[in-house]
Amino acid sequence: MVKSPKSFRPAGAPTRQQQRQRADDRRGSAANRGYNRRWSKARDTFLAHRPLCLGCEAVGKVTAARVVDHVDPHHGDPEKFWNTAMWQPCCKWHHDHVKQRLEVMYERGQIGIESLWLNSDRARAITLGLMAGLAEEAGGGSGS
Repeated sequence: MVKSPKSFRPAGAPTRQQQRQRADDRRGSAANRGYNRRWSKARDTFLAHRPLCLGCEAVGKVTAARVVDHVDPHHGDPEKFWNTAMWQPCCKWHHDHVKQRLEVMYERGQIGIESLWLNSDRARAITLGLMAGLAEEAGGGSGS
């Protein structure tokens, strides 16, 4: 049986499992934040009516949406959580890469809430920039 190499972890440093547990303790579990059976049904219904990623569509791509994103970060507020007018369909890539960058900018006060939509000018610029970087990496370009 092949063993993976040991990873370096300083003495006393928490394991990944302990880090995840601490994060859940701070923000609450997914179920505590509202992601339950009711959410699953609402999510499935939303995606059935809006099956394509809004961010991909904004740059001329066709990608199935797998995530329902809360445009306005709800931070556990049930009113924001269930405001379907502030939901957007997106692929996992847009949710994990583009939206995260937008939310950091929003929290810093650099952009307004309207820029959190994945078809906003700011989101399109971030998407195209990230896609160009990925294409350069795939092509093996070093830029020098």
